[in-house]
Amino acid sequence: MRIALSTVDPDPPLDDLEPLRALIGGARVVGIGESAHYVREYQLLRHRLLRFLVERMGFTAYAQESGYSEGRALASWVAGAPGDFPADALTYRFGNAPETRRTFEWMRAHGAVGYTGLDLPGDLASMLPALDGLDAHTDPGAAGSLASLRELVTRWAGPHPMPAFAAYLAMSPADRDAQTVLLADLATRMDALRPLHPHPTTAAPVGRDRIAGPVEAPSAGGGDRAAVPAVTGRGRVADSAEWVAARHGLRLAVLLDAQLRAQARAAGGATAELAVNARDAAMAETARLLLTRGERLVIGAANSHLTRTPLPAAGIELPTLGAHLAADLGADFVAIALTTVAGRVLTRRRSATAPEGVEITEADLEPPADGSIEALLAADAPVLADVRALDAVRTRVLDTYQDVPVARAYDLVVCLSTVTPTVR
Repeated sequence: MRIALSTVDPDPPLDDLEPLRALIGGARVVGIGESAHYVREYQLLRHRLLRFLVERMGFTAYAQESGYSEGRALASWVAGAPGDFPADALTYRFGNAPETRRTFEWMRAHGAVGYTGLDLPGDLASMLPALDGLDAHTDPGAAGSLASLRELVTRWAGPHPMPAFAAYLAMSPADRDAQTVLLADLATRMDALRPLHPHPTTAAPVGRDRIAGPVEAPSAGGGDRAAVPAVTGRGRVADSAEWVAARHGLRLAVLLDAQLRAQARAAGGATAELAVNARDAAMAETARLLLTRGERLVIGAANSHLTRTPLPAAGIELPTLGAHLAADLGADFVAIALTTVAGRVLTRRRSATAPEGVEITEADLEPPADGSIEALLAADAPVLADVRALDAVRTRVLDTYQDVPVARAYDLVVCLSTVTPTVR
């Protein structure tokens, strides 16, 4: 099935998207991807698709490939908190794009869809955003551990991932181990002492700050999740939104630490450790937290995070957010990739002089490669296709291609005729 879309503009009537209703059905999660970040047309189309899913199909929450802890400020703003749009609450500079701002302004005005950041804290270069404010949700006996942890994290944390990782590698193995132990200790204390510090709450309206449960919270720094009780008629109280956010933020700090440890082992020659993709596992855990609250969830992320199948990389298979969701939900997860026939995108080149360790530059896209989904769907107007029976073996990523069995990796693909960069 191929559907011609009339526009990528979010505002016009949505009737051209009506065929999506049958393709999505009762799915609980819809992921909307992009072959490159900072693309104007992808942001506009994602907004349009989000409008359709919310207004015509009853989806209740939007989550993005952006820091969970930082995103709390944006969640409050979307829910009606006063003040200007908090651009810094979106990591990776996503908040600088006017198209992104437009999406969140619509969410705030609409009032029935909430926001959550999915991702690890600090642009993958710091866990300090997840540690900030923990003092209010940990017992006094944890103060020393929290102070020691902050001191260790400050040694390597910075604004950019590559220099931060280099600083982490420069730490002694003993200090890296101490960081891991302190994180596990804090997580265990929060879970063990939670019943002594209950915070009554009541259920919030759908589309706002949904915290009343039951929900699940990760336990003791590991992968298991312990049930968090909801309000009952016997006097039991649910945890506050602030406690749940602090605990989940700490869980994501644990996963960032695990990712750093795996990358350090890979840098030492154990390349199989690259498969320990704690970042995508973290985004999947955040999605599960939202699903336990009964949300129907729309996710915005790169195409490569949303693949239903693990990605081949350096001779290993890399588990993705989409692979986790497909394992959890089966057909209740629908992955939509956004790509393009032509245009310009921002891409990355390694640089020894750039502060980020990479240079961000614009690149013109080459014509669609043989065997690509872009070659199969090339048209002069946007096309949405059910790709589950199409024989394509690669798709665009940035200004190059990623070999992936498109029919198994995605359910639907929207192919635009051309794209342009937006503000970064």
